[in-house]
Amino acid sequence: MNNDQKAEYYHSLLLKHDKLDGKVADIKSEAAGMTLNADQNKRIADLENQKNKLVMEAQDLFTSYKV
Repeated sequence: MNNDQKAEYYHSLLLKHDKLDGKVADIKSEAAGMTLNADQNKRIADLENQKNKLVMEAQDLFTSYKV
């Protein structure tokens, strides 16, 4: 994969990550300042896992990146 392709792919990963952030914010707004229920917490945890996978995928684009 050349650098232009990596840049496009990285951009698409960022867009997906932003959409997941929006979904997390939507769930938190459902609670309207109250404690999140079990379903909301599970949905947020699932979204956070998806976000982590996207971050790992983005890091894999750059072989020189070290955690």
